[in-house]
Amino acid sequence: MTEDELIAAALAGAGRLRRFALHLCGDPDMAEDLVQDGLIRALASRRDLRDPGLVLPWLFSIVRRAFFDERRRAEHRTRLVEAKPDLSGPSTGNLEAEIVERGFSDEVTRALSALPEEWRTSILLCDVEGFSYQEIAEAMSCPLGTVRSRIARGRAQLLTALRSPARDLDPGVCR
Repeated sequence: MTEDELIAAALAGAGRLRRFALHLCGDPDMAEDLVQDGLIRALASRRDLRDPGLVLPWLFSIVRRAFFDERRRAEHRTRLVEAKPDLSGPSTGNLEAEIVERGFSDEVTRALSALPEEWRTSILLCDVEGFSYQEIAEAMSCPLGTVRSRIARGRAQLLTALRSPARDLDPGVCR
């Protein structure tokens, strides 16, 4: 795949990549940085793309890895700051929760947050981004059966979590 083809594919999927990055990190600025970092990484390793037809899931997997890399670096910085309490500043709060809540109801946000990361990511890629199971498997670097299992288990847990608040509101709902 040429550099121009990769850039064109990234631009075509930029909105979806940004939305996915925002769901991962919860901060619009960081989401932009993740997408940009992902594109830079993709350009540097475009020869590693096995199937040009799966370029978008491949870009999603790169953005996801960039998120985890950044999270590890942030955790390392936090440990360093905690080791020297005089360097720490005031808490910034949970931006992820604030951003996600703008897009989903409180109940859905809580239910999604309660899921393991792999389940949550699989469900977001499938149900929000519209990826096929095969594309999700490629993006998450795992077998197709694992994706199916994560989505099924995640949906089941979401259904259970979301039925409880509905019953509290109206006992006739969700029998």
